[in-house]
Amino acid sequence: MLAQTLAARGHDVTWFTSTFDHYRKHHRPGGTQTLGAGPNLTIEMIEAPGYRRHVGLARILHNRHFAKQLRRRIRALGTRPDIIVTSNPTTETAQAGVCLGREMDVPTILWVADLWPDFFIDYLPAWAQPLARPLIAPLDRQVRYAAANATSIVGISAAYLDWAVGKGGRPASDRDRVFPLGYAARPQPTDEAATAFRQRHGLGDRTVVSFVGSWGRTYNLDLLRDAAQQLQSRHDLVLVVSGDAASRPALRDALAAMPNVVLAGWLNAGDIATLLASSAIGLLPYAAKAPQGLPNKVFEYMAYGAYQVSTLDGEVAALYAETGTGRVTAPERVAQSIVDALPVALDPVARADRLAQFERRFSAAVVYPALADHVENVASQYTPAG
Repeated sequence: MLAQTLAARGHDVTWFTSTFDHYRKHHRPGGTQTLGAGPNLTIEMIEAPGYRRHVGLARILHNRHFAKQLRRRIRALGTRPDIIVTSNPTTETAQAGVCLGREMDVPTILWVADLWPDFFIDYLPAWAQPLARPLIAPLDRQVRYAAANATSIVGISAAYLDWAVGKGGRPASDRDRVFPLGYAARPQPTDEAATAFRQRHGLGDRTVVSFVGSWGRTYNLDLLRDAAQQLQSRHDLVLVVSGDAASRPALRDALAAMPNVVLAGWLNAGDIATLLASSAIGLLPYAAKAPQGLPNKVFEYMAYGAYQVSTLDGEVAALYAETGTGRVTAPERVAQSIVDALPVALDPVARADRLAQFERRFSAAVVYPALADHVENVASQYTPAG
């Protein structure tokens, strides 16, 4: 979305990405290639090895290979960019982008969307933590280098920005800014589309509680099963669960056997919009010590007005307290929190307020033009060393 915004302003934008699709866990066809993605926008696809799990050695090998090839491809372009925007994650790409900026004497922006690698140790089982520390130390050095040498740091929250500034051992600068994750919501579905979706999935007139997301390790999806079991006497409620159920066959079968659960499968963007716009409540059942701080899921749910019940605390809790768009619950109280949240979740005035807050603060149409302004300002104010 940032690349599209900059390109629409007339800037010549090259976006580098891996051929490996992180979410679907398969390679995109075509290998290393250059794709025209519209006026002023080019996508450079870099072939890199795949991996089967979000967390593991294979993913680190992918990240290292990608960063190495990224350096080669940018050097081979033969042109000096006006600015480089890089991100953490991954630490390898963060370091590569900032290192190239110093090498070419151009400004760099480090965009911090996750606290890599600090959460890795806590996320591992206790027996593996001592073994992992030597492996994580190089990743920490990479992000420290990037944070120390970037021209500007952008955090998706104030806490993320403070973390990155601390990693860099640098004083805060007026070039360091907070820009929340922006979400590009699809138009609210029509009544006809919502009715068709309900009929297709057998939802009837029941109040919908939903989960939209991957079935990866950062989610504790057993909480969905437990909540559904505890709510079986509530015939007015139905839990709709989307995502790659085939990756967890035992849990899939347990959920499928419950009369108050609908497994919707992998949904496209339009169906996700229809489901969330039809949902009174959206669930964020994160696992203990999950690495997310302010995940994109928060803004995706908010975009369609669903009230949120989350097990992720910290900055999510602070956002909920500020906006009234959700609540944090203990894992064992998910079912009770759903029941307790129903009055505000079903209140049309409160739902309208949730939608209005999203449009005012977290819509991609608001966030990315402001971030593009920042990119332009950093580029224009930079004074080359030479």
